[in-house]
This record gives sequence, structure tokens and C-alpha cells, in this order.
Amino acid sequence: MYGRKSSRVLGALLFFLSLVYGVLVRLRTGVYAAGLFRTKRLPCRVISVGNITLGGTGKTPTVINIAGLMQQRGRRPLVLSRGYGRKDESETAVVSDGASLVLDPSVGGDEPALIANRLARVPVVVGSDRYRAGTFGVGRFHPDCIVLDDGFQHIRLARDLNIALIDASDPFGKGMLFPAGTLREPISALERADVVVITRVDQAGDVASLKETIRKHTAARIFSARYTPRDLVDAASGETRPLSTLNGAAVFAFAGIARPASLASLLGSLGAVVKGTAWYADHHPYTKSDIARVFQGAVDSRATIAVTTEKDSIRLKGMAPEGVWALRIDLEVLEKASWEEVLLG
Repeated sequence: MYGRKSSRVLGALLFFLSLVYGVLVRLRTGVYAAGLFRTKRLPCRVISVGNITLGGTGKTPTVINIAGLMQQRGRRPLVLSRGYGRKDESETAVVSDGASLVLDPSVGGDEPALIANRLARVPVVVGSDRYRAGTFGVGRFHPDCIVLDDGFQHIRLARDLNIALIDASDPFGKGMLFPAGTLREPISALERADVVVITRVDQAGDVASLKETIRKHTAARIFSARYTPRDLVDAASGETRPLSTLNGAAVFAFAGIARPASLASLLGSLGAVVKGTAWYADHHPYTKSDIARVFQGAVDSRATIAVTTEKDSIRLKGMAPEGVWALRIDLEVLEKASWEEVLLG
């Protein structure tokens, strides 16, 4: 989507398909609004985290931030996700029971596995039918709140707090619906949000104008957030290194995420010299040959360290490649006190 070359013929076709897609999206939303399809409610508070664009807005770091905060404040959170990219997305499964990682990423999904790794005592359940998976999770783990990952379009499950994320560096793609652009829904869908979080505010030129645009479509409270690099962790051993390791280092960067170029940009901001890159599709299932190509690329570009994202490192654990480091990041909401107040209800 982001690297596609322009073509009048292809552009016209994609625009037509986006019109069809838009009709279907509006029809689906409309039947729920009219009460023709029922939403179902779980017996505990549900906080949904999602977006109106395709990937790359920071849902996973936001889920970690929210569930971690809940846990720190004495709550009993459970994370509920679909688990994109796993072998059987229709299956309801426990990725983590709050004590240990039960499923590997190929079965549980890379993002749920990452969440489970970062939140050791928080149960993580996956299932395409979020109501059924949530009912199962409530019965087994007895949480007092559920954090619903990528739930903005999952209207079937009622939520008490609906959070929409918007990437300040590319808020609405081309302003067109998929597949002509990156919008999952029209911008007007933001009217369903209770809270809007603008991520990557440090990479935007005019956040004030973006807020004005958002306010035209929703009365939701607006928060600002940025990604804060935490450290480097060895993908094989779990050894950590400080961020100062990157200052002046010759780096080969690789990733399989929605917007992989953001990794190179972040590494550059930490003083690294990015000598070469290898980008893969989101949720890419790495093979030994992929890692061999990464190492060869590092040699050819005269890089001294290979760096990927924490999400990618989850998919590398089975191979345990020595010499690959993952950059770990946290989401920092700038209006911290107000953010906690909204989340804790």
C-alpha cells in the first residue's frame, strides 16, 4: 500500500472498488445503529483500542500501556485480541494464562505474544469472535476489565470506552477508503469514539490543525502520545543493552510491520547510521533463509549490528538467531494524569 507505484488504470479500478467497499462499510454500521444487529455485552468493563486506518497507529503499545496501568492500579485486566496471522484465527485460545506464555506466535499471533511477554501477569485470549472469546476469558480468569485490541470495527461487542488512534505522521492516508487509500472507514466514523489518541505527535508538523479536523467529526476527548525508545534486547538470549549502544553504530534494519520505514527513522533519531534495510510484509513469518539474507545484507552494507522491532523479534524466537537485536518502545501519553483518570473511570 505505501510503496505502490502510481497508475491511472490501477488507480481508477481501486477507486471504484473503494466506493463499493464504502457502501458495504456504511451498510454494516447502519444496521447496527438501527438495532437490526444486536451488540452483546460482557459482564465487566470493556476498553476498546482501534483505529480507522490500516495498521501502523500503535495499537499494541497502547494496549500494553492501558493493561499495564490497570494492573499497577490494582485492577485485574485481560487482553482480548483476534490474533492476526495465526494458523487458525477462528479458534478461541489462551496465549497467556497470566503466569506463562502458553502458545507460540504461530498459534497465538505475534502481537498477542508480544503483549503477553510485556505483561507477565495479564491473561491474553484470542479469537475472531470477540464476544465468545471474551465470555470464555471472563469465565476462566475473572477479570474486572477487558482491553479489546483492534476493536474499533468490532461493533458486535459493546464497549464502555471506545478509543481511536490516529497517527499524526499520516493521519488519514490518501483520504480514501481501502483499497484506493488506507482508510478502513470514513473519517466520520470517529463520531463513535469516546477518546482519540494522536500518536507520533513528535513527528507531525501541525498537530493543532489535525486536532481541528478531528473535532469536526467527534466530540471525543483528544490526547497526544509519542513512542519512547526503551532499550535493545537480544532476540536469542534476552540480554539487554542501553540505547546509547546505537549512537554512531552502523546498523542494518529489518522489519515486517505495517510501516517498516518508521524503524529506520527511529534508529536515526537515536544516533544510529542505517547502512541498509530489508522490509517485509506485516506479520511476515520469518524463515532461516530470511535471516541468512539479513546477515548477508549486514555484511554487504558493512553494518555492525542488525536491529528489528520487538514485534518482529517475537516471530524469531523459534530460530533464536544470534546477533539480532530488537528495539523496544513504550507509548507515552503526554496528558498522563487525565489519561489515567479516563481509563480508570
